[in-house]
Amino acid sequence: MHIRRILLATAIALLVVSPSYARTTVRAAVSGAVYTTTKDGTAVNQNTYGSTEDVYISGGPQNTNASGLTDGTYYFQVTDPSGKTLLSSDNAVCRQLNVVNGRVDGATGPCPHQNGTFNPANGALPVQLAPFSKTPNNGNEYKVWIVPTSAATISTSDAKVLVFKNNDAKTDNFKAQAVSVPQGSCQPSSSLSVLVSGTNVISYVPKGSWDFAAPNVSSVNIEGSGLATSPTILPTAPDTINSCASNPNTAQTVCTANGNHVYVYKYTPPTTQPDASVSPNPLSSSGSGLAFFSGGQCTNCGVAMDATHNKAVIGVSLSGGASAGFQFLDLSTATFEPAFASEATPLFGSFGIISEDPLIDPIRNLLLSATESNDYEIIGIANTLTPAFYEHSQPNPGVMDSSGEDCSTGIILAPFEFTDPSQVFIADISNPAFATFTPGSPGTWTAPSQVQTLTGSSLSAGASGLAVAQGTHTGVVTGEFGGNTLTAIALPATSGSGAVPAITDWVTCAIAGFDNGLDPHTVTAYKTPNGGDAIALLANFGASFVARVDLTAMLALPRVGNNCAGGVLPPSVVSFIAS
Repeated sequence: MHIRRILLATAIALLVVSPSYARTTVRAAVSGAVYTTTKDGTAVNQNTYGSTEDVYISGGPQNTNASGLTDGTYYFQVTDPSGKTLLSSDNAVCRQLNVVNGRVDGATGPCPHQNGTFNPANGALPVQLAPFSKTPNNGNEYKVWIVPTSAATISTSDAKVLVFKNNDAKTDNFKAQAVSVPQGSCQPSSSLSVLVSGTNVISYVPKGSWDFAAPNVSSVNIEGSGLATSPTILPTAPDTINSCASNPNTAQTVCTANGNHVYVYKYTPPTTQPDASVSPNPLSSSGSGLAFFSGGQCTNCGVAMDATHNKAVIGVSLSGGASAGFQFLDLSTATFEPAFASEATPLFGSFGIISEDPLIDPIRNLLLSATESNDYEIIGIANTLTPAFYEHSQPNPGVMDSSGEDCSTGIILAPFEFTDPSQVFIADISNPAFATFTPGSPGTWTAPSQVQTLTGSSLSAGASGLAVAQGTHTGVVTGEFGGNTLTAIALPATSGSGAVPAITDWVTCAIAGFDNGLDPHTVTAYKTPNGGDAIALLANFGASFVARVDLTAMLALPRVGNNCAGGVLPPSVVSFIAS
């Protein structure tokens, strides 16, 4: 008896897939081979990838002559190596691809996955496998399956599950080092946030800052029409809001006031309102007194999101301003955990004891805090009630002004304010064989690292803000307090070898008619659900509008050295949205 690929222990009834999703019928006996590859399709069975989002599926030989897969439409899925645990997290109907002339020819169906880029060497258009969950395999190993739509059915009890016979499928094993994070996670606690909901993208833009008193938050359609009215003003008077962070899994957004109030909003299409499940709303943190930075002072200093664990972390002044640290907000219960003080070395008093923009790495359970005392503190938060502190001093004429990370690779960053040309600290903490965390009171950490100078990058007040569009290995470095230039950066797609990491490419351009905002830094980044490019959002001084910059397109612009040939970004790369 054939073994069915049934990933739920339930009886399965047959469900006929709509013929509008299929190009042609495929016989059950499938010829050819399937393999994993990179986005451009040039690697065959690379096998080990830096992130789950780096893995694409293709099929057919690496030339245009030899025979390949049987033409038709296929389902695909990702499992653990044994095939017993389904890891693909979207519905099976969304996981379809076409094969034409023996080669994979892109995704199809009502909700198709992202395509890679066309590979002229074999005529294939690879398809991204993500989203899928982390494998239970200790070696980070996965298995990809393809099966003709004519030889499989979708479970009537779980729309993610396919039912088919093993010998009707083709498989390939691969390894991926990290699971992707939800958009909005692994972002520094800068001013504005991004909420990705399907193909809609909404930003929450505080109207004030640490040093500029202005109440209210503006919710704005960046892509699509998720909000019926854009911009929509969310009133907070008399509180000035300095920072927002969003969780796409729950559609919640947390915003911090300069005092100790914390607002929680809920996006329910087509509006955003204060979350009715949170009472009182606003909540009050344990912050007291003022923490001081080069860009201002605050009681609540900003918020970063961990959508994976449904928690937010607030940077707070503590003990009446004598210290500073962090407080976690559990969004599942709308309750605060006890606040804890940082163990970083301040410049003096509580000045610079925490980062202007800390962030949470939900994959490695770390809180990153690159401080203005040039102490890059990393806090182990596997248990947020018993944090473990690790310090790393990095001397530089400038000061670390923000934390940053590509969470898929474990490449961490910090820009140095007041440096010209821009200097950025970059380290690889992904592999315990080379990244050493030594316990102590506090402990210390070391990892392959360098301070890299970005020739041609001249930013207002130096390299200050930083954000990485998770899932793209692309980021942005900005200035602050005026100026209109920004630098797009390309990061390594792999990590963990022990080599010193480096920013692989960068370009600096200006935004015509733009002035950078104040602290906390008015920049964030995300991967667009409409094509997959890396996007930066920047709010201007006064937050009257947001600039949307396609970083992927920016890196492809003609250049003179590491600067845009035309000086300013063209309309094809930057657009403006009223906020």
